Amino acid sequence: MANPQHSKSAKSWLSLTALVWQHRLVVPGLLLVTLVLGVLAWHFNIITDHTNNRRNTLSKASIEVLQALPATIEVTAFCSNTPFKGRYFRKSILSLVQRYQHVHPDIHLQFVDPSISPTLAREQQIKKEGEMIIRYRGQQTRMYLPYTEEAFTNVLLQLQHGERAPLLFAAGLGETALESSTGNGGSQLAQAIRSAGLQVISSTTFALATSADKKLPTLVLAGATRPYSQAQVQAIQTHISKGGNLVWLVDNIQSQGLQTLADTLGLTLSPGVVVDPANRQFEIPLHALSTQRYSGQGPTQEFSLRTFFDQAHAIVRHRQPEDPWRVMPLVAAAERGWASTAYRVDQPEKLPAFNAQTDTQGPATIALALEKKQASGELQRVVVVGSNSFFTNAQQQRGGNLAFSMQTLRWVVNNQPSITLPVAPLRDSVVLLPSQQTWLMVLFNGFQFGLPAILTFAGWLRWRRKHQH
Repeated sequence: MANPQHSKSAKSWLSLTALVWQHRLVVPGLLLVTLVLGVLAWHFNIITDHTNNRRNTLSKASIEVLQALPATIEVTAFCSNTPFKGRYFRKSILSLVQRYQHVHPDIHLQFVDPSISPTLAREQQIKKEGEMIIRYRGQQTRMYLPYTEEAFTNVLLQLQHGERAPLLFAAGLGETALESSTGNGGSQLAQAIRSAGLQVISSTTFALATSADKKLPTLVLAGATRPYSQAQVQAIQTHISKGGNLVWLVDNIQSQGLQTLADTLGLTLSPGVVVDPANRQFEIPLHALSTQRYSGQGPTQEFSLRTFFDQAHAIVRHRQPEDPWRVMPLVAAAERGWASTAYRVDQPEKLPAFNAQTDTQGPATIALALEKKQASGELQRVVVVGSNSFFTNAQQQRGGNLAFSMQTLRWVVNNQPSITLPVAPLRDSVVLLPSQQTWLMVLFNGFQFGLPAILTFAGWLRWRRKHQH
């Protein structure tokens, strides 16, 4: 039997509750509580991750990178507002950036529709929908698919590293002068470097290159036409031995006095320039090379613009036992040509015969990169370009030369290794199916036919009982 005392107390409690809800202050009180909760929700943001393996929470490595970037980070995403592709890009980008904004509130995200702002898209050289430009303290870099934490963190890592090491351009021996706006000057490249937020220094000495500072600059030998002195060669060698980065525009090793440097790096450069017989049908000098053949690694990863090289030398580096360097041939040209020792630049229309004893058959590698991991974990990077005039204004105006130069310089400067984040398995999205064919058919037919039949029967049974009563 039910306890009369317990039943009486329950009825009293229900009666009291009914009286409270009928009070005239209940509705204003509920509105006040709702307003207070709304204000609190507006000022305070609480996010919790309840997914398996906490896959929506930033890793410790990503948080450390954000802490090293205290200033404002601007993210501009070029996406249309179309119902399918454009909005998919926007949703994916917003979901990714919001995870970083929770840790770093000073990340500003802006969406730009290229169809509404075509001029801005052209100025920023946007090639694909969904492309992002990330800016930090005057520097900028780009990002496209995949929109993952690892990819975005590595982009931020590049911005963090990019402000550290300046570019030291050697001057005084016929190199491309950054201040000159003539055809042989390098003012266009210098302007692009500064616009990208990279520091650039021009000096006739290599005192900075041999500094004891850990933040060694990237030494740029921009096509000397006179030989370096013995002291300068020794300074270059010291810079390499300390783990410094190098960009070297080669003319002739003997004329530049850098045979020792070539031996240190294990490089062999052709004494003659590369010629392409295919140029004759277009009445183009045989030494004026154009190419779109790039390796998918290093600075030429995903690079596809046509580049032009004038009087380029072939670069060869043979495999060596226990070689600490990773060799990356970047650019190849003159598929049917060769590096000719008999060709004369002052006779561009005259094609000498191929000499198997002295010439090297094409395609010729005219740009090459070396990479070596240091004990500190940083990467030492060297890029050698076989054309000493490649950085001049006359050459930078052609095709994708300026884009190639900037992509190469950024790659050399950002010489610290990228972050690899562990992939958390999506255990709550994995469905284990039976391995036997019979049980698979039972499961499939059960969902396709059995489940609808059961629901139909349950609905009919409920309808029948309702009409019987």
